[in-house]
Amino acid sequence: MRAGDWPWLTRAGWSPELAGTQYHWAELPLQAWIAPARGLPIRPGPRCVIEVDGRRAGYIGRNPLSGHLEYFLAPWARGGTGARAIAAFLRTGRVGDRRRSFVVSHRNHRSLAALRRALGAAGLVEGTHWWLVDGRFGWRLTVAADEPTGG
Repeated sequence: MRAGDWPWLTRAGWSPELAGTQYHWAELPLQAWIAPARGLPIRPGPRCVIEVDGRRAGYIGRNPLSGHLEYFLAPWARGGTGARAIAAFLRTGRVGDRRRSFVVSHRNHRSLAALRRALGAAGLVEGTHWWLVDGRFGWRLTVAADEPTGG
């Protein structure tokens, strides 16, 4: 993340296209606060803007409100970019890190598939290294705290 990424991140994170898939409709009013806060160091931990061919394409990092990990990609950047970005991001994990959780809307099958591909590519096994729990508004995918993730 660089200071110059903040305006793009705010516009991209506030996109109406994300409502109902990237986040639940009930969270829509909160996006006025969450979208600009993604660029601020409110939650500790790594965060980054994903670039494809020199263009800003997405974001991965902690949601400033919930603390869960989140990511999103521009539609033009899809097609394998998400899984590669997630795997690279999770490689920053270190022994002693807390568990890393993603919450994925029930309607966002593409993101859930990308998460599964990324974890599989890193050699992580469901039920041993990561868990998927179905919740009221979506799935929670949690990566174990002390697992090396693709080192």
